[in-house]
Amino acid sequence: MEESNQIDPSEMILPDETFKFFGWIMSTVEDNSAIDYYKKSMQYMEKPSSESAGVLNAIGNSYFRNNDLSNAMLYFNKSESTALKVGDSVRYAKILGDKALVYEKKGNLKDAVTLLKQDIFYSQKFNIDKNEMYASILLAKILLKLNNKTEAEKILDKAGKIASSKSYYRSSLKEVIELKLSILNGQNPEKELLLRRQLKQIEEYLLNTNGNTVLQRSYWLIQKKKYEYNTEKIRLKLEQEEKTKRVFIIILVLTLSLSLIAYHSLNKKLTTKRIKLEKDRLLFEQKLSDASSNIDTYAQYLKNKNKQISILENELEEIKNSASTQLEEEKVKLQETLNSHLMTDENWNAFKREFIKLHGNFYNSVIENFPELKESNLKIIMLQKLDLSNYEMANLLGVTIDAIKKSKQRLKKKLGERYDLLFEIIDYK
Repeated sequence: MEESNQIDPSEMILPDETFKFFGWIMSTVEDNSAIDYYKKSMQYMEKPSSESAGVLNAIGNSYFRNNDLSNAMLYFNKSESTALKVGDSVRYAKILGDKALVYEKKGNLKDAVTLLKQDIFYSQKFNIDKNEMYASILLAKILLKLNNKTEAEKILDKAGKIASSKSYYRSSLKEVIELKLSILNGQNPEKELLLRRQLKQIEEYLLNTNGNTVLQRSYWLIQKKKYEYNTEKIRLKLEQEEKTKRVFIIILVLTLSLSLIAYHSLNKKLTTKRIKLEKDRLLFEQKLSDASSNIDTYAQYLKNKNKQISILENELEEIKNSASTQLEEEKVKLQETLNSHLMTDENWNAFKREFIKLHGNFYNSVIENFPELKESNLKIIMLQKLDLSNYEMANLLGVTIDAIKKSKQRLKKKLGERYDLLFEIIDYK
C-alpha cells in the first residue's frame, strides 16, 4: 500500500483491481482509509458496470460504519442506479439490505422491514443463500425490536439452515443462536441448553479462525504499522525543522543587513510597478474589446485581471502608509472597467454563443438533464466548466464571492441528489 502511493497508477497493472483490493483489506479491519482506496479504484474502472456498482456499494458501507448516514445513502443510491442500469439483480438485492440498515439506524423500522423482505425475495429468486442469510438475520433483529417474536423465530430457523450449511458461515450461525436464546429467555431450558452447547463450540472454533478476535488482532497490527510510519515521518520532519531553523537564523541576519538598502529602493521599485500595472491594464482593456467572439480569451482575460487586482492589493498592504490613496483609486478603476466590459448583456450573449460552439455537447446535456435551470444557474455552471474559481466568477459577474457561494448552495438545494450528477457532467472531459 505504501509503495502504491509512490508510483504513478498508470504504471500499475490493473490499478482498479489493486485499489479495490486495498479498500477491501482496510474495510475488513474497519480502517477509514478504505474509502480513499475505493474511490481511487473508481477512477480506473469502466462505468457503469457490475464492478463499479460493487465498489460504490462498498463506499456506502464504509461511510455507514463511520455513522455518516447521508453519504452512505448517497452511495447506496448510486450503486442501486448502476446495478439497475447494467441489469445486476444480485447486486440490487444486496443494496436493498444495505439501505435497510440506514433506515434502521434512523429509527424507520417499518421501511427497513419492507426493504429487507424485498432483499430476501430477490435472494431466494436468484439463489443467493449468503445474502438471504444476512438479510434474514437483520430482519429478525428488527422484528424483535418491534416485539414480533413469532415471525422473527421463523425467519431465524431459515437463516440457521443456511448458516449451518457452510463452515465459513459460523460467525452468522453464532449470531442466529444468540438471537434464538434471546427469544427463549429461559422459557424452554432443554432447548436453551442445546443451543448454548452449540454456541460454545462455535465460539471455540472462531477464536482460531475468522472470528472477531482475529480481525481485531489484524486491526491492531495495521494501526501499529501506521503509527510506526507516522512516527518516522515526524522524526524526519523534526530533523528538517532543525535544519530550517539554522538556515532561518542565517537568513534573518542577512535580512536585517539588507533591510536599509531595500527600504531606500522601495519607492523607486513601487513607482516602476505602478507604471507597469497601468500599461498592463491598458493592454488587457484592448484584449477585452477584441475578445467578443472567443471564449478562451474571455477566460484568460478574467484570470489576468484577477492577477492584477491581487498585485494591487499586495502593494496597498505593503505601502499603506505612503501611497495608499493613489493605489486605491487604481483599484477602483480596474473594478469599474471589469464591471462595464464583462457584465453587459451583449458581451455575455457573445460569451454564451462562443461557449456553445466549443462545448455544445456539454451545454445540450445540461439543458436536457436539468430543464429547470434558469439563466442565472447556467452562468455559474458554464463558468465552472471553464475551471474558474469563486473569486474569478465574482469578478466576472460583478458580485461578491459570498453571492457566488450562495448561488451554488441554492443550486444544490434545487437539484438535491442530482447535484452530484451535474458535477459529473461538468468534470467529464
